[in-house]
Amino acid sequence: MRGADRGTSLLAVGEWIADAPPHVLERLGVRADPVLPRRLVPSEATVRRLLARIDGDALDLRHNARDARRPLALLGLA
Repeated sequence: MRGADRGTSLLAVGEWIADAPPHVLERLGVRADPVLPRRLVPSEATVRRLLARIDGDALDLRHNARDARRPLALLGLA
């Protein structure tokens, strides 16, 4: 993420987290609030630190490799 894209992308991530259904947040390990009926979503600072640690090139390679195998798996060839 560079320049103006960074703000828009982080805003989009924050909106996605806020709108994610409870079962998705649970699957991602987001804890339930012990007092209120809601989930404790990560702060903006936490999301920034996480995104700063991700190797975008490695993520792209893994994602593309998985997508390349998907049609083969559907045909029972992978």
